[in-house]
Amino acid sequence: MHSNATIPSGAVTAHCLRLKPGDELMSSLKRAASTILGGSATEPCGSAFVITAVGSLQDVALRLANASRMDGDRNNDGNDIRRYRNRRFEIVSLTGTFGRYNGCHVHISLADAEGKTLGGI
Repeated sequence: MHSNATIPSGAVTAHCLRLKPGDELMSSLKRAASTILGGSATEPCGSAFVITAVGSLQDVALRLANASRMDGDRNNDGNDIRRYRNRRFEIVSLTGTFGRYNGCHVHISLADAEGKTLGGI
């Protein structure tokens, strides 16, 4: 079998991050990625990724698929930013990438008290 896929090489360094109740998830992840990646162009790696996460959140804001705005207004497809205030959610899945210069792309799935899941960016 012949494959054109590039096989990754090199070591992967893992970092653990523990947030405290009340810590804001995205700003904490961005700050951690910035610290890990440093700002030096001489570093061999320019990105980081989330392997896994567990925990709970409340006061959640999710950008739904195809949402074009971040201010809560609906776009032409009816998708928007959904806010859930004072509701507790368990993190079911969190995955994403972070670039050296504050770029990020993160997806999350959450479960509510009834076990219903929702997700977004």
